Amino acid sequence: MTDQEARELVTVKTCRDLQEAQLVRSMLEAVGIDAFIPDENFAGLYPVTALNTDGVRVQVDAADAEIAKELLEHEEPSD
Repeated sequence: MTDQEARELVTVKTCRDLQEAQLVRSMLEAVGIDAFIPDENFAGLYPVTALNTDGVRVQVDAADAEIAKELLEHEEPSD
């Protein structure tokens, strides 16, 4: 098992579209939290279909989840 497979990821935000998810990922990475968008390829290839799902997830390591959620509560991207 690789480190990537052993990593427990937690969804800290579900976004309405890929652009919002990328902004959230950038905000988290700016403070040193590795963030992932597991739906990135799907949302990029099929944006209309992605809108019909539960949204585009942004995930972080479980160890960073609490601080990431806290940061996102105070730094919501503007519309």
